[in-house]
Amino acid sequence: MATTQDRIIDATLELITQHGLSSVTMVDVARTAGVARATLYNHYPDVPSILADAATRHNEQAIAGLHQHLAVADSPTETIDQLVRYVAAISTHGHTLTTHHGLPPEHHDQLAAFDHELERHIHQALEDGTANGEFRSSLDPDTTTRLVRHMLNGVSDLVAQTPDNAPHIAREATTTILAAITSTQPG
Repeated sequence: MATTQDRIIDATLELITQHGLSSVTMVDVARTAGVARATLYNHYPDVPSILADAATRHNEQAIAGLHQHLAVADSPTETIDQLVRYVAAISTHGHTLTTHHGLPPEHHDQLAAFDHELERHIHQALEDGTANGEFRSSLDPDTTTRLVRHMLNGVSDLVAQTPDNAPHIAREATTTILAAITSTQPG
């Protein structure tokens, strides 16, 4: 049986999915969680505190899912493909890679764990692919990690807006990223 705190966090995540981060209120969380407002206030003093815990749980689940997706990849190219597919999959419910940026700044550091993990896997795939010849030898892993990361932000935003197109968006993004990192430099 779910604890009161679990019900509150589940309700918060549901409200974020349905209405967006900025529309979450204490009244709505209490109603959706099926708890009295006084009970809610016993657990959380304000909406940003609830949002921070909800985002932390979401990040923990996202990191676990990321590791599960990457476990099937046996090459840098497949790692890139799995990263794109995973970002598309988690974005179909309206949670984008930048959703937590709407939280107060004091919560950003604790919520950046998924971002760091994603970037670490991108960077490692780029280094491994360059070393084994899958990716072009002139590739700069540091700069390209940031470029791929921004492309994944775009994938996330686009899928959140058009979730039915997630598989198509993921295929196009993978094709575009791989074309950029495997081709020779122009001129």
